Amino acid sequence: LLTRFAQATGGFYYQATRMTEREQLRALTLALAAHFDDAALRHTAFSHWDDLLAYVAQRVQAEPFVLALDEFPYLADSAPALPSILQKWWDHALSGTAIKLILSGSHITAMRRLEGGDQPLYGRRTGRIDLLPFDYADAAQVVPEWSAKDRLRLYGMIGGLPGHVSLIDPASSLAENIGALMLDSSGRLYDEAIHAFDAFLPDASVHYSIIDAIANGEQTWSRIASRVGKQTSALSRPLEWLLEMGVVCRIAPLTAYPRPSPKRTLYQVADPYLVFWHRFIADIRGRGLPALVAPRQLWDAMIAPRLDDYMGGVFEAACRQFVARGRSALLPFRPVQVGAWWTSDGSAEVDVVALGSEGQLLVGECKWGAVDERDVVRLKQRGQQVARDADVDPSVVTYVVFSAGEASNGLKQHLAAGEAIHVRADLLFAGDSNESLPI
Repeated sequence: LLTRFAQATGGFYYQATRMTEREQLRALTLALAAHFDDAALRHTAFSHWDDLLAYVAQRVQAEPFVLALDEFPYLADSAPALPSILQKWWDHALSGTAIKLILSGSHITAMRRLEGGDQPLYGRRTGRIDLLPFDYADAAQVVPEWSAKDRLRLYGMIGGLPGHVSLIDPASSLAENIGALMLDSSGRLYDEAIHAFDAFLPDASVHYSIIDAIANGEQTWSRIASRVGKQTSALSRPLEWLLEMGVVCRIAPLTAYPRPSPKRTLYQVADPYLVFWHRFIADIRGRGLPALVAPRQLWDAMIAPRLDDYMGGVFEAACRQFVARGRSALLPFRPVQVGAWWTSDGSAEVDVVALGSEGQLLVGECKWGAVDERDVVRLKQRGQQVARDADVDPSVVTYVVFSAGEASNGLKQHLAAGEAIHVRADLLFAGDSNESLPI
């Protein structure tokens, strides 16, 4: 995105790498020489950041100019004084220019530290973009001809990172894509899950263990610690880092906010790819099977038979994203909060809960398989509990049943009576339309 923005505006983009300060200056000098077609600059590298920045300001004068420095934490690591130098440059030299300075990086915690009250760049930021992963619908646009269920399965395996989505071949099947990317030892995503944080941390073994525990169903603080084999005190900092990086998220029943009880707090891995990898690929890889068995055989024997059980949680997340989009004519209001709900003892839960700005409440049940009238009856019972928790009039609750399978005749009678709304899997991809959709 930054590359294309710089190209479209005639600006300058530079992606830093792990190098010494001198090498960073040399690489930046050569990049600027190429951008400004400055033959003299190709033979004399800047030795100070002040000189390099002054050169940029002198070359652009008062013309609008984009200066994008990507992976900025690498620059700051090699040149600790650089944030202070940028502070001075920003406060003084840029006053007569129209330069737009963009600092970006994938190390989220390092980027946020730049904005700390004790940091040189504090108070200088004029805007911030947190570039989030695609949701299920955006990720699925790469395979528009696939069935709704396969598009959801793809999201459940690949997740929403654009770099992962871009690897998909729409002309091949789901099984062929996953086979090539994850079930072949040369596949692009075969082992990325266990190297995702190597660039950020010198020793990430505990972080990977926490992710593995959560991905395999341990969602409470004590059970995560038990699975990892560490005291909870030893996991506090690694878990906090994963939370800050957006790799893990802390969730609670929607009605418990803004101060949820720790007893009702759970942890989830945010990226479906990481969950799928730890649930399926870790075991296959650990046993060395890709070296012995063809990807299609691995798919048929070890992925496909367990996939429907896995997709239940993925489907719930996609349904919450669908409701959060607030664009479908199927739903009666635009929500301001979307989440889930469960009791303290876990005996009852509701997959989708949404609150509107005027006290509206929507509750939803998600079934990857078939759905029948018993699902509506159970949802209405639990919806009354949610309404009491949310202090909402229980008589105006909207009930929605989401399914990727067929609806029974008994359910159809409930739907005909207006007791609930039925959203099929294919309608999750039609939800951006403002037109009325068939129910």
